[in-house]
Amino acid sequence: MTMSPSRPVLLACLVAAVVLAPASQTVAAASAAGPPAPSERPDDPDVRPVLGPADPASLTADRSFATISAQPNTSNYLGIRDRAVERSDQSRVGLNVGSAVQQDVTELQSEYASLTFEQRYGNTTGQQARLDVLHDEVGRLERRVQDLELRRNRAIDAYNSGDLGTESFLRELAAIDAAARGVESQFDRIRQAAGLELPSDLATKMTNLEADLLSLRGPVRQQVAQGMAGSRDSIPVYTVTSQTGVVLASVQGSLYYREAYLGQNRDQVGTDRFVTDSDPSGVSTANNRATQLYPWVYDNIRSGPNVETIGNTSIYYVRLGHSHGSLDTYLDGRTESVFREFQGKSLDALPVTTSSNASDGLSLRVNRTHGTGPMELVVTDNATGDPVNATVVVNRDEVGSTTLTPQRAVRVSVTTDTGRSVTERFFAD
Repeated sequence: MTMSPSRPVLLACLVAAVVLAPASQTVAAASAAGPPAPSERPDDPDVRPVLGPADPASLTADRSFATISAQPNTSNYLGIRDRAVERSDQSRVGLNVGSAVQQDVTELQSEYASLTFEQRYGNTTGQQARLDVLHDEVGRLERRVQDLELRRNRAIDAYNSGDLGTESFLRELAAIDAAARGVESQFDRIRQAAGLELPSDLATKMTNLEADLLSLRGPVRQQVAQGMAGSRDSIPVYTVTSQTGVVLASVQGSLYYREAYLGQNRDQVGTDRFVTDSDPSGVSTANNRATQLYPWVYDNIRSGPNVETIGNTSIYYVRLGHSHGSLDTYLDGRTESVFREFQGKSLDALPVTTSSNASDGLSLRVNRTHGTGPMELVVTDNATGDPVNATVVVNRDEVGSTTLTPQRAVRVSVTTDTGRSVTERFFAD
């Protein structure tokens, strides 16, 4: 493993301690057809426009599950309704030595656990004995997944209550992401070691557990981890949480990334309503539902749709490429709703709403999208039209020229070194 030269010498001691520790002892730090018309905006301004179910008469799930926000001329997105938001904040994520050390320890623990299993499995003879080793290892990883889910829930609760700051919360999510990816790697190592000897029930169980890992990892969390480890430049990250949900958005270069997880949209028990006599796999019905939820994407498709079931769960994974980027969405057949979503888009391709203001000889132009979406801020001199260097603050956070749009009320303040200033206010949809 290559270590960043900026990390403390103490890391060598931590690495030695982890390598010498037994695999069963884990450190707490290492514990991720045609489109329907959108509904009218209700009188309540805190409720975003959402798309209704494919068949309202047959849908018995709570309508609050339908949280796909409709967007004109680009892809819809999974979001937390404004009235359900517990906390939101913007932060710039950069090198964090504690997080870097934590990630290295997690990676070493995962590698050590895999090597320990492979050695034990390779040294075991007899079909039943080798089967027992496989069951033991999968059982250990099942408990690991459960521990990570509990850790995730506690982190959300602590953030919502104010016991965790935004940077600490992102650090915790990055650590959980690293641990979840480590578990995935260990599942792959089990498959490689066992080969054809892996029983079908254990193969299915591992796939089901990998479905549980979906809520513990994501592309923005991985970017946060890389930024804190110093392996990429610092990035702006916007965070929104509810009691059971997390939305993270970031801008990296010319690309916008967004991930969302809403725990309320997935049921652990119940009937998979995508499965019917005419569609026993549920894949076609799931694809039809995705078509309704993301009509613009299907109208502007470049690749896909690729639709897969995950193990014997009620989860359906849909991946598409479109003219603005890519969409990875996960639907639960029990709720007929999206509970996990990843999106990546090119900033240049996105449609924007422009607002502007001028004062003190300055002009401020704001090219914005939606709440948690990208936003471009342009400051120029009224007399010359030339760009002006200035400090830009959005809702108390100092930002760069390309940043992320806060939920709801937005106040952009610009101040130059000479004291000139201009302000613009608006509400993000």
